[in-house]
Amino acid sequence: MKIAMLNCLKSNKVCTGAACLSAMNSRSRSFEQYQDTPLELVALARCNGCEAGIDAGFQEKLERMVQEGAEVVHLGKCTVRKDGAECPVITKAAEYLEEHGIRVVRGTH
Repeated sequence: MKIAMLNCLKSNKVCTGAACLSAMNSRSRSFEQYQDTPLELVALARCNGCEAGIDAGFQEKLERMVQEGAEVVHLGKCTVRKDGAECPVITKAAEYLEEHGIRVVRGTH
């Protein structure tokens, strides 16, 4: 199964992606559902920031996930704001991906 991961740009301050990749490789947390499924990571992306929204560059990233045949995109937990609401940029990105037949899972580790 081809998967991708999408995280918030702000996560770059502290995130190496190691915990997401570890969860994927060990099939733990959000990846438990793939216990007996071979996985291929086709994209590991960040948004372009709150101010940028879905700009041309971020749109290109989303289109590339589609082109690469991602079947599922996992959203990192950093896409949830401090008030508990999902980032509106990520919500729009998720809607775009779902419109293109890609299942969106909220969570990685």
